Amino acid sequence: MTNARQNILGAIRAALGPRDTTAETIAAQAAALVADPDRVRPDFGGVDLISRFIAKATSERVTATIARVDSFAGVPAAVLDYVGEAGLPAQAAVQPTDRLRGLDWAGLELADTPGTDGGLAVTLADYGVAETGSVVFHSGPDAPVLLNFLPLHHLVVLETNRILAYPEDVWPRLGGVGAPQSRLLTLVTGTSGTADIEAKNVRGAHGPRHMRIILVG
Repeated sequence: MTNARQNILGAIRAALGPRDTTAETIAAQAAALVADPDRVRPDFGGVDLISRFIAKATSERVTATIARVDSFAGVPAAVLDYVGEAGLPAQAAVQPTDRLRGLDWAGLELADTPGTDGGLAVTLADYGVAETGSVVFHSGPDAPVLLNFLPLHHLVVLETNRILAYPEDVWPRLGGVGAPQSRLLTLVTGTSGTADIEAKNVRGAHGPRHMRIILVG
């Protein structure tokens, strides 16, 4: 370590003063935060969870769009509406879960993987998060994780009664120690974006460029 760096770090330590970094102190500080989570979580100002979720999901940073249907039976029509809007072939990789594959997909060719040039995939989210507009996915035999990342167009089906307020509200629903767990839990917040080049926001660099969230209920 150079003398200049030592001097800088020494000045920082002096400014911070003595600190208690024992495990007991750190645990007590963490417990204090958990004991009163409202101190660190944003207030929604009386806005209901669905409205908050929609506002965040469709914000300029997240850039998803929203469609609403009354029941799962309306999902295929919502997908076909999107296909028409986007000028896409009537083909989609639909997650192989009974709740989706058991629907009437007349007019749409189903595939196991997205089509040419990214294509379109339809997946079922386990939860939504109102604070951030995120959707949550577990991986599993009927939930291949790549369907959330490979397509150019990602259509996410989410039940409105599975929208939670905050990200940490997801963890208690995982079942705790000893409960069966999926290999992967993914939180996706909108379309893929990067501003690495000239600070210009480019969508679709590392994943889907377009996201439509179909809210059921």
